[in-house]
Amino acid sequence: MLPSSIYWIGGSACAGKSTLAGMYAEKHGLQLYTCDGRFDEHLLRATAEQQPAMSRISKLTMNEVFLTRDVKEQLDTYTACFQEDFSFVLDDLACMGEAPVVVEGNQLLPAMVAPLLRQADRAIWIIPAEQFQLEHYSKRTWIQGILQRTDKPEQAFRNWMKQDALRLKLPLMEVDGRTSVQDNFERIERCFLV
Repeated sequence: MLPSSIYWIGGSACAGKSTLAGMYAEKHGLQLYTCDGRFDEHLLRATAEQQPAMSRISKLTMNEVFLTRDVKEQLDTYTACFQEDFSFVLDDLACMGEAPVVVEGNQLLPAMVAPLLRQADRAIWIIPAEQFQLEHYSKRTWIQGILQRTDKPEQAFRNWMKQDALRLKLPLMEVDGRTSVQDNFERIERCFLV
């Protein structure tokens, strides 16, 4: 059984999801679940039969993941991995008890979360402007040198997620660095209080 209420914060990488989710959980005394924090564990549990994309990704080098495959294949694999990982996320949430929780991560694809939304749940997708995302990617040590050699798979994923959220009439927040983290946090609070 899932927690009594879930505050879903999905969206693209380097949009501020983790920061805003942590702020919201702390201020409102909620549990926090970060999808990225459990992804490696989920990869270890993936099987070729049940999670073929995750199983395949777990065997690739970083060059194979980000560089040597064409962008469409990267995006398809990226999306399939998140779809498969979402079942692990739901299993984890079911083990967390009844207390409300804030869940954040790329794995929260709008089309997968929408059917699960209950009256007590809230959801928003945060999409960064391209320049904002690239600036913040450059500050992450693990990504150095990788994205500079690809043809923008993150931009394609961000655009796809944005279209999906709008099509499903789910809340969407675009960030571009012109508003402060506190302003973005207040926007999240207003969204979740509706």
